[in-house]
Amino acid sequence: MTGGEQGVRMAVRCTDCGGTAVRSVGQFLTHGRELWWDAERSCPQCGAACCEDSDQDAAPQDVREALLTAHAPARLRLTGPLTDPVAALRALRGDADLSLQQARELLDRLRDFGLAGTAVEMAYWRARLAERGVAAEVADGFGRAYRYVGPPELWAGGGDGGTGGGGTGGGHGQPVRTAGEFAAWAEDRQAAELAEPFTFVIDLGGALRLAPRRSEHVACAGGELVLSAGEIGFRRSRDGWEVETVSNQSTGYCPDTTSWPAVATALARIGLPHPGAFTHPVVFRRCPRCARCNVVREEHYACVFCDADLPEQWNVDVTALP
Repeated sequence: MTGGEQGVRMAVRCTDCGGTAVRSVGQFLTHGRELWWDAERSCPQCGAACCEDSDQDAAPQDVREALLTAHAPARLRLTGPLTDPVAALRALRGDADLSLQQARELLDRLRDFGLAGTAVEMAYWRARLAERGVAAEVADGFGRAYRYVGPPELWAGGGDGGTGGGGTGGGHGQPVRTAGEFAAWAEDRQAAELAEPFTFVIDLGGALRLAPRRSEHVACAGGELVLSAGEIGFRRSRDGWEVETVSNQSTGYCPDTTSWPAVATALARIGLPHPGAFTHPVVFRRCPRCARCNVVREEHYACVFCDADLPEQWNVDVTALP
């Protein structure tokens, strides 16, 4: 995966005639190390066309979300031991508007589980690190990224706009990345809390984030894209903690059942035994006729609102044009 250029075409409303226009957004590298993005719009009905923007900078949130949901996140990992952390910090800070603390957080992610973002962003950071003698590689992430599709009023916060730094936006859920972090988190919970499932998301970096059951998933994720979301319950076993139940029940993100590998990877990283699949899988589909979101029950792929046929493939937030 080189990640030199990525783009996506989406259907949007034409501001001139009210018809359906095509918005094309992209991100690319020039000279092997300069990160650029652009966006343009054209309407086949009225002929209106314009270049929305182009800049040598991190892409804005809407552009990053379009690319991440269309192409899935990429992952940047070190290819060997980090012998010069100072060089890596300098590469991560560079001429970007990052504080030393932000750069350290990025470095911690890079050393631990890798950075995550668009393939172009990861290629950019790989080039910056290589200039400082730090070897890293860009690989596939953990599957599809899901953006929030629930009621806007349930998320009054906002993301950080995207720094191009691999999912650095801070989620509101408690991040749990290691066995020690999980043990500390469980120790702080009351018995009544542990008796019921918790809200969870898997962020773009592959980390499990936990919040009380009645928390909104979008709040748990801090408004960011996720690799999966749902509810998860734990129990004590003779050998310690393990996952008792886990589902993809999230009407805010409506993740597909195929998001399970991202959950399994996060749990394995913590060292938590798990059932091997969603114990309560939920099949979400959007009706192509009335656009309402459905939960498919007993493999009956028909809209409960208008009785139209539902597709077999996940389509809740498919925005990219062929």
